[in-house]
Amino acid sequence: MKTKNIVGKVVLGVVLLLCILLLVLLLWVKSTTNDPLFESAVIYQPAPTPGSALDAIEADAGIIVPPSAREIHAVISGFRELDTWVRFDLPASELTSFIETTYCESPLVSTAPELHTQGDLSPDWWDPHKATDLVMCKGGHSFLRQRILVDRTDPQVFTVFVFSMVDNFATATSSE
Repeated sequence: MKTKNIVGKVVLGVVLLLCILLLVLLLWVKSTTNDPLFESAVIYQPAPTPGSALDAIEADAGIIVPPSAREIHAVISGFRELDTWVRFDLPASELTSFIETTYCESPLVSTAPELHTQGDLSPDWWDPHKATDLVMCKGGHSFLRQRILVDRTDPQVFTVFVFSMVDNFATATSSE
């Protein structure tokens, strides 16, 4: 009878140890792999540098980053639908030519900075709410929506914020 108890306890101990090892292995695998349903790229460039990072920013945001832009920050996130946040500094004299290359459907208009606070997914450098002089325009087409905010607090160098969403806006999605 005692041998049966000892064997039972050893088997139970081995099973528990295997379960713990399996749990550790699963947690390790989850921590070292990317979630296939959500991807994110964080990009920083002090100045426009030709190449894949700048190409991705421009393609996903639907903009052309001017060669004179500085302090370029971007986050591209999503899987099928992409959200793109871009911020850069631009000489004030070049704002008009930049806006002409965007999808803005109307001229820049004043907007209250407090309406543009950071959201849960916004990067920490996304701070148009700190501006004292903020203007905005919106636009897009069948698969891109774009909102551009310009902080004109410094009259020499403006900070441009671009938020773009990519999806098929021409087709309504089913709620089923």
